Amino acid sequence: MNQNFLNVKEKIKKIDFPAFRVGDVVRVSRRVKEGAKERVQIIEGEIIAHKHGFEPGASITLRRMTLGVAVELVLPIYSPFTEKIEITRRRKVRKAKLYYLRQIKNKKSKLKENVVATKILREEEIKLKEKAKEAEKKIEKEKVEAKKEGGEK
Repeated sequence: MNQNFLNVKEKIKKIDFPAFRVGDVVRVSRRVKEGAKERVQIIEGEIIAHKHGFEPGASITLRRMTLGVAVELVLPIYSPFTEKIEITRRRKVRKAKLYYLRQIKNKKSKLKENVVATKILREEEIKLKEKAKEAEKKIEKEKVEAKKEGGEK
């Protein structure tokens, strides 16, 4: 096999995205270049299609409503510009592709939420925030102790 292809496969194994699926509401952070500047753009929307599984050419189609206008984006999962993907809500869906949402307007296009899965996601998010706060407090304590030791000498 081509060596470049093998290198790409090895890099993909190292990338850790959550196990999202069609119907989930996700928040995608991606880098955008505007002239010489670079910034992180956050896009939140429903996944209406997930193509090619989790292999190198995999992509998702996100649909979001902006001021009453639907915007669809096809985002490659393993693009170097895709920084992270977070699941914000889980929805109950019985189809692999949700293209039918294009014809449905307003409130009818809302999907049933999987309450249990969403609750678990929120609990995990809270736990992660608590761990981050504890780590910050620990670092601050170490800094204060280091200053005290430095001042005593």
